[in-house]
Amino acid sequence: MRLFAARWLRGLGIVLLCLVSIFITGQVFLRIRRRLHPEPMPPEIAPYLDAPLRRKLFGSPEHIVERAGVALGMRVLEIGPGPGLFTTVLARRVAAGKSSGSVTCVEVQSKMIELLRQRLEREEVGNVEIIQADGCHMPLPEGSFDMIFLVTVVGELPYPVAFLRECARVLKVGGVLSVTEQLCDPDFCLPGMVRRCAEAAGLEDAGYVGIPWWSYTASYRKTVSNSVVSSL
Repeated sequence: MRLFAARWLRGLGIVLLCLVSIFITGQVFLRIRRRLHPEPMPPEIAPYLDAPLRRKLFGSPEHIVERAGVALGMRVLEIGPGPGLFTTVLARRVAAGKSSGSVTCVEVQSKMIELLRQRLEREEVGNVEIIQADGCHMPLPEGSFDMIFLVTVVGELPYPVAFLRECARVLKVGGVLSVTEQLCDPDFCLPGMVRRCAEAAGLEDAGYVGIPWWSYTASYRKTVSNSVVSSL
């Protein structure tokens, strides 16, 4: 009986090891493919973004918005909001009470915009403007925003430095670019890579919170005018 139990447990261990190996191999393949051919997250993945396990392991939207330093009265630009998981939290945070803060969302995919509008209507949030555009070419005036809020977006762009230059263009002097990355995302970027791109775009490193290889929020501040940034 003991011999049978030992063999059964050993067999179960082998099966579990095989499953873990298959999962890890699949993740490596997916991440390499995404790195070679970056693209926006497909809308079909949207329902899985708000999974309870993801909230537990990587932080709730409320926690991430708090960690980014979003405050009352801010004018926030969210690029790549997807189905709006963070948008409603942002909108309520900047416009609580009598504050006149607002959120502008730039999203390139029409299906994601439809999902975002549905969430805003369902949660009765009105201080959000939605613009369909490429994040590298935004139809927005210079120096318009106090903060740009990005969650697992940088790795989806084929030219991250050009993208972050555009972010710097629309930030006010003194404004902050907030970048959150989570290991569960196949486009995950380590802090060093994001920092190099942000500095190349003329933004100043303002530190990060969280665990760099798991889930973190990094901040970058605009300290010079657009004329200086464009000359870099």
